[in-house]
Amino acid sequence: MDISPSTWRILGLSVATTYIGLGTFALTCPVLAAKGFGLYPHSSPSTSSPAAPPGSNANPTKSSTSPPEHANADVANHAAAVTTSMVLLGARDLSIGIALTKFGVDGKLQDMGTLILAGMVLCAVDVYEIWRLRGPGWGAAFAAGAGMWLGIGFGLVQV
Repeated sequence: MDISPSTWRILGLSVATTYIGLGTFALTCPVLAAKGFGLYPHSSPSTSSPAAPPGSNANPTKSSTSPPEHANADVANHAAAVTTSMVLLGARDLSIGIALTKFGVDGKLQDMGTLILAGMVLCAVDVYEIWRLRGPGWGAAFAAGAGMWLGIGFGLVQV
């Protein structure tokens, strides 16, 4: 049974929507996104309270003093670097999603597939790092998602 071009277009747009969603998430909630990757500095259960005051060890990046008096400088520097990295990754994902959407709207399904397949390099690195940092459960889940995208990309290139 052949899949119609309109179905491939919808599948490609689902990849675009996911890229846009992940990009928006990383841009608007970089700390939460970093925790999803396993990159954010660990905190003990007693210091993970969302009501931690600014400048405390539980919230070293939201200091009300300059420099933070109670914050561990290494943790604060790591948190700042991770937050910046997540914003950059979010911008990357958002731009890929927008380009995929444009290709889909214009009916350029082969171009859409090519961009999805090119994005597999990024997905492979993401899966490797998540597997390494979060373990095989999370890694396998992300690998399954990347595998679906790979199939969609190949299908679009052949339309």
